[in-house]
Amino acid sequence: MKRIIALLFLLSFSSINAQETATKMGPILEDFGQVFQIENPELLLDKDKVYKVIFDIYTDPSKKEGQINPLLNTVARYLNMHAQHGVSAENMKTVIILHGAPTKSTLNATAYKKKYSTENSNTELMSALNNVGVEIFVCGQSYLASGFELEDKSSDVKLALSALTALVKFQSEGYELISFN
Repeated sequence: MKRIIALLFLLSFSSINAQETATKMGPILEDFGQVFQIENPELLLDKDKVYKVIFDIYTDPSKKEGQINPLLNTVARYLNMHAQHGVSAENMKTVIILHGAPTKSTLNATAYKKKYSTENSNTELMSALNNVGVEIFVCGQSYLASGFELEDKSSDVKLALSALTALVKFQSEGYELISFN
């Protein structure tokens, strides 16, 4: 009898543990932004408020050329996790400014493949983000300093005079800064 109780206890603990580590995609981006499921969080965003956020992405912690920049994927996670808890996509005004190392991610697929001899995994993610209303900018200063040609920029990305320009503009319009530096 003790063994049965112990086994039931272990099984219930493992199912609780499995529940805690369950992840889910969507509802905004079905192919990106997988998030852990948190049952009854004690802090959530208000469902009826409009949130304006600018993500300042200056680093690229991906392990090798062609991998998705995990910081870009974090923007997808931000959208999905809050939508899963009732914040509508319309209430999440989101902007990204890329400068420094991730500038290369803004190259179109052809230019990236030519320069780095591999696929740009960020192409699909940036297109998906753009398709759900995320504005993506690249710092013009970083882009040209990297030796990239303007015609090689992805059509999903807009050119800012500089990252400084984008940060000042959007913060002056009430956007909150999330910095990945």
